[in-house]
Amino acid sequence: MMNGNRISRSSSQSSIYQDTSDSHDSEKLSSRVGERVGIATQAYAKKVTSLIQLMTDLRASGAQALVDLPRIVVIGNQSAGKSSLVEAISGITVPRAAGTCTRCPMECRLQNVEGPWRCQVLLRYERDEHGNRLEEVREEKFGDVLTDRSLLEDMLRRAQLAILNPSVQASRFVTYDLSDDSKNPLGSERQLQFSCNVVCMDLQSPEVTDLSFIDLPGIISNVAQGEDRNNIELIKNLVREHIQGNALILLTITMRDDIENQSAAFLAKEADPDGVRTIGALTKPDTLQDGEHGPWMEILTGRRHPLTHGYFVTKQPGIQDLKEKLHHGAARERENTFFNTDKHWSGVSNDIRNRMGVPKLTTELSNLLGQLIATTVPVLRESARSQLTKAKEDLIGLPPPPPKHPAAELLRLVSEFSQDVKSSVMGFEGHEELIRQCLPAYTQFKLDILSTRPQFSALEKKSGDKRDLDNITFEGEDEAKVKAVREPVYVDEVKDLIKKFMTRQLPDSIPEAAKTALIRQSFEDWPMHLQNCFETVREAFIKRVGEIVKEHFERYTNGGLYELIRDLIEQEFEKVTKNMHSRMEWLIELEELPYTQNDHYLASLSDKYLAHFKKRRQDCSILGDAHAALSKLAEVGLPGITKEDLPKLLGPDIYEKEMIVMAKVCAYFWVSYKRVIDDFPRIIDLDFLRRFSKRTQQALIDGLELGGDDSTRRAASYLSEDPNTVLRRKDLESTKTMLEGILTKLFRFNML
Repeated sequence: MMNGNRISRSSSQSSIYQDTSDSHDSEKLSSRVGERVGIATQAYAKKVTSLIQLMTDLRASGAQALVDLPRIVVIGNQSAGKSSLVEAISGITVPRAAGTCTRCPMECRLQNVEGPWRCQVLLRYERDEHGNRLEEVREEKFGDVLTDRSLLEDMLRRAQLAILNPSVQASRFVTYDLSDDSKNPLGSERQLQFSCNVVCMDLQSPEVTDLSFIDLPGIISNVAQGEDRNNIELIKNLVREHIQGNALILLTITMRDDIENQSAAFLAKEADPDGVRTIGALTKPDTLQDGEHGPWMEILTGRRHPLTHGYFVTKQPGIQDLKEKLHHGAARERENTFFNTDKHWSGVSNDIRNRMGVPKLTTELSNLLGQLIATTVPVLRESARSQLTKAKEDLIGLPPPPPKHPAAELLRLVSEFSQDVKSSVMGFEGHEELIRQCLPAYTQFKLDILSTRPQFSALEKKSGDKRDLDNITFEGEDEAKVKAVREPVYVDEVKDLIKKFMTRQLPDSIPEAAKTALIRQSFEDWPMHLQNCFETVREAFIKRVGEIVKEHFERYTNGGLYELIRDLIEQEFEKVTKNMHSRMEWLIELEELPYTQNDHYLASLSDKYLAHFKKRRQDCSILGDAHAALSKLAEVGLPGITKEDLPKLLGPDIYEKEMIVMAKVCAYFWVSYKRVIDDFPRIIDLDFLRRFSKRTQQALIDGLELGGDDSTRRAASYLSEDPNTVLRRKDLESTKTMLEGILTKLFRFNML
């Protein structure tokens, strides 16, 4: 956001009028006859010479249609003194004849150079006669370079006639007799009343600044008899278009009419509601009568209609001065004299005095334009780079032109697609997303399986105890945090189960069927957890493959290739999914009968669980009422026995056999758990992900019938191009070429 010196808005601001008798001479506005126009004397001018030329080159090439080029735009109501203000700022004389400079925009490109005055007038065509934007903007010279400044005004009038009469070759107007006031000059089919195309002026002189600005037609509220009333809105829309974005709005306001009645002020407010890009230029202060100055003083001090950069008041040559063709230096001297001698202006406060006269206005424009320039080039680069990237992406997104060898091209596409699927499955560099999505599913599967571990209590069911195994694991703190979901099985229930499976076994033997039944109870929920894990991976894989299909084939919709590829991929997913269901059934069946060769691990865990169960029973059998037991022992003549000696006095536990079964079942769960949490992800990887990857390419080749006798014709049909795509590609390539040219110029530019 641009910042500017802002008049204080406080209520304690000094009064409008003050005694300046002691300092009046030192505070007078200074201006010398023959002095360069104000902006040319500013320090920024030398720094931005190359930027002004850069902006000129970019605008001439039509770059403004793609990037928001910085500019000063001069707007105002008709007869607001805008032309005089443009002359005062630029040091040129613009056409003033009726119906000339009010009919199309004029772009002034001023360059401060040593040497003789010279000017080249040009025409820039941006739109056709119906107002539609041209595909390619063109700028062409209008006549030879002028070295006599007295010829410029008439040349600008002729240039505008060329713009307004597009049916006549522009060069014919270079020597056109301006005394001919016919409505259809040079046999024109129709003379436009207004045009969006631009008369440009490249002016070089030691008396001008390095500056570029656009002078727009004055805003009108009525039209002459016979003219189209739509021209009122046409001019407003032209102004709206130019003052959007990266534009510094120089708003010309005549003091002959209330500001509320001036449409230009409304349009500036509409485009710049916060007033951060607008600077007001009040004109014709010499037309005010006694008693009319107060409201304008309030505007100048920011009490009414405030703008961030405030307002300036300027006094331009009158009708007699114009007839005398007053030099701009002399005009500034007369302006200075007016403000220093007029009773309403000579005694104003310093705040207002600093905003009186064209030199003060041009100084502010210099500051604001300097800030705008300083921030513009990086923004333009980024904008052009972003648009170029988008254009390139859009070009890539288009179907390529039909290849000379369609079958070979289609085979290449299938091969590249298959390779990308493989890269995602294997997690190669740059293709890690699928594997990253699978890992959480495998972790959740591990936790789900762990939650199914058996819950045994060493106590009898009547105790209601459920505390045995919730926090009893021997594998680490993380696994201990996983809550078991199964209901506890009590030691007496295990005893009943063993009895149920007893047949021909010897006394104290434990039937294998009993242990197997207890083990299988923990596996009851495993099919559900296997299915959940697989579905999570399957959904992620289908999504990723769909994205790869889209990346490679979405552009080929015209010949139906995209839809056919999607159908073939869906069929292949059905096949590998069916195979995975079989593999899950196989894995569950594999775990139905207990088996392991991990004897040491099984025995170690069994011992730990058995020790836990025994201690639990001992603690509850005697140690719960240890004091009473020790007292009884002392009564029967066994004093000196301690609490620690009590377990030694216990005989064999009646549930010894059951606790052994419980310990082995718990230990075996861990053996099976560690096995399945590794095996199942590997089965998914091998029999689903990698199986699909290996089969895809051949499945597509077969489905597309690329090996048949008629494969070339079919491939050509699949890769056929929609006619609209041809036009789209042409437009994108044109945009790409222009943006590349813009970026080349921008990156070559270095701020001095």
